[in-house]
Amino acid sequence: MATAGAPRRLVRATLSQAGRELIFTVRTGAPVPLSSLEPHPDTRRGASRYLCLGLSREGGTGERRLCLGGRRARRRVGLEAVDGKGKPTATGEGGTGGGAPWAPAVVKRPSPRKLVVSLIPADAGLAPGRYSWRALESRGCRVRQRCAQALPSAGTLAFRLRPVRAVGCTGGSPGLVTNGPRERKVVALTFDDGPSDYTSGFLDVLRDEGVPGTFFEIGQEMPGREATMRRALAEGSELGDHTENHVEYPGYAQIAAAAERIATSTHFQPCLFRPPGGGTDAGVIGSAGGLGMRTVTWDVDPADWSDPGTGAVYSRVVGAAQPGSIILMHDGGGNRSGTLAALPAIIDTLRARGYRFATVSALLGDKLIYKPYG
Repeated sequence: MATAGAPRRLVRATLSQAGRELIFTVRTGAPVPLSSLEPHPDTRRGASRYLCLGLSREGGTGERRLCLGGRRARRRVGLEAVDGKGKPTATGEGGTGGGAPWAPAVVKRPSPRKLVVSLIPADAGLAPGRYSWRALESRGCRVRQRCAQALPSAGTLAFRLRPVRAVGCTGGSPGLVTNGPRERKVVALTFDDGPSDYTSGFLDVLRDEGVPGTFFEIGQEMPGREATMRRALAEGSELGDHTENHVEYPGYAQIAAAAERIATSTHFQPCLFRPPGGGTDAGVIGSAGGLGMRTVTWDVDPADWSDPGTGAVYSRVVGAAQPGSIILMHDGGGNRSGTLAALPAIIDTLRARGYRFATVSALLGDKLIYKPYG
């Protein structure tokens, strides 16, 4: 695309997969100010200024582009779909927000001439499979051919995006926690006694709100609901152990049996344990720790197990939540329609107050571990 003698702005570009994330790295011959770039450019126009990753699905037509720039350029990328001639056909199909022309991303500049973009492929409408890709860049000028460049300069490179799944987490040290750090406005929504017929509805709300949850599950409730468990993990939530038969002050065998069911059903090894009723002693904490799990209780309890009604669940949660709270709710063990109905308003109210949401592991400073498969 670049004419002979044109200054070479694109020096090197790489595309890789690290766990759940897609990593796009580009080196340029001169620093590229993000504020000058168009996140939704028409690359047929010579005056357009852009730096994009273009991907084409094997066997498909056209190209999906992830472009830097715009407002909040360090936290998102623009999404654009073009046909075989480079004509924009849509923006953001399949991206976060049901068609929004943006995907959340982290954009870092380790050095003046290097940019690193990381994002979750599904947020950009990218499904696992084989792709061809290239980097596109233009400084903007009157004649497109004089300033637009690509790497490679002709053709494309091959890349395979593999499916990934959560297999564990970095935490799991023995001990008891009831809340996370109080200095940050982050809370964890947790759900006990599932999986149940209500769990899919809870996952629908979390997906629509863009919020993760932590589900503490009972072993005896898992048969026949393995797909729901796998869905929770695939959508960024976390699974925890809640014993095999909901036994208070459980022994090692009760905790181990539920953990084994979770691993068998999902390939995920839980690192969190919640004792039924919140009852703990040295034996319970030690048994969980011996299985690589931290014992987690809570500091906000709306007593939704008693089915007090949607309004009561809502007011009790939003009235008690504070930075670092671990919020107890239930997605199983009875009629959970009231809790389910209250959940969207709970999330919206806390978000309006400046709160963010995390899994319990993330709240405590740990991370889920994702590995490719297939």
